[in-house]
Amino acid sequence: MSQLEFSVPYNNDPETLPEIFKRKHQNGNRIREIYLSGPQEFSGSGRIAPAMDFGEFARIVDSIHREGIRVNLLLNSICEGSDWYSPAVLSPTMDYLRRAHEDLGVEAVTIANPLYIREVRRRFSQIEICASVLGDIDCVEKAVVFRKAGADAITPDVDVNRNLSLLKRMKEKTGAEMKLMVNEGCLFRCAFRKFHFNFISHKSRKPDKGMKAEGNVFSLNCIQLSKSDPSQLLKSGWIRPEDARRYLQITGYFKLVGRTSSKSMVVRSLDAYMNESWNGDLLELMAGNLYSAGMSQLMHLDNRALDEIGFFEKVTSCDKECSECDYCSALIGKLIKRGVFTSEKIKDLGLQ
Repeated sequence: MSQLEFSVPYNNDPETLPEIFKRKHQNGNRIREIYLSGPQEFSGSGRIAPAMDFGEFARIVDSIHREGIRVNLLLNSICEGSDWYSPAVLSPTMDYLRRAHEDLGVEAVTIANPLYIREVRRRFSQIEICASVLGDIDCVEKAVVFRKAGADAITPDVDVNRNLSLLKRMKEKTGAEMKLMVNEGCLFRCAFRKFHFNFISHKSRKPDKGMKAEGNVFSLNCIQLSKSDPSQLLKSGWIRPEDARRYLQITGYFKLVGRTSSKSMVVRSLDAYMNESWNGDLLELMAGNLYSAGMSQLMHLDNRALDEIGFFEKVTSCDKECSECDYCSALIGKLIKRGVFTSEKIKDLGLQ
């Protein structure tokens, strides 16, 4: 049986790391890497994390390496302002990456900007470069651009996770390794996504100010959209734990989301995907909007029910013209339960 490999988030909670380490080999599968952002003085990222200095970053990297697990550093901001390409910004960023790679032994870096990928590849021939999901790589042409810039691995836009023929063409035309993000939980073809991540890119450089009300406008907006149109819960580009193995002709490498999630949520998702099985609420494995919508509205989506109806076969063969089809709308009406307060939700709220 082929081994599945996982890229796992560090959620900035030191108590979570030992739980991740315990699971580095499970069910014949393994954790290949742990990914995290570093000191905010050097770069933003796709999540807002607590303030970290280089010393703390070095200690975390060392603890991961002592477990025989690789480290992937996130430099996946999609905006660093008008001076982003100036020597005054580029030089210290590259020096920071040099210290992480050469002094600390960080093996991989994730970048959203193909121009920065080109600069990193020119300077560091041995580091593994992963093109970030925030590069919005949703076609072969974009994948080729990122590959030519120097990317070794590509995390495609989650909106194409269910387009198996496209993913195969991306792999064939680029020769890059595909790393699929399985549980992001954003809206399908979200019209707000690039604005949200642009906001986060700037906000992540100022962690002490947190998300506050002006940042929550994005999350609250998407929760409301999911509440008014629950079909969004099915249209989102997640991949179930039971279906990951169906992608082996494309890849056996998968990325879990959870850098802003609780320890219980990170561990639960990791267990489910490494064991390739989950008997509970699918929304409790998701990050982002789907998790928030499920929690705030106490919605429950039985993961096992999707086995019984051939959901994977349906959504990987449809044309994604949702305006012409009501399959997801009709199905969610049958599957969704409301007012379900599970033990997992209790754990995530810190009440158990």
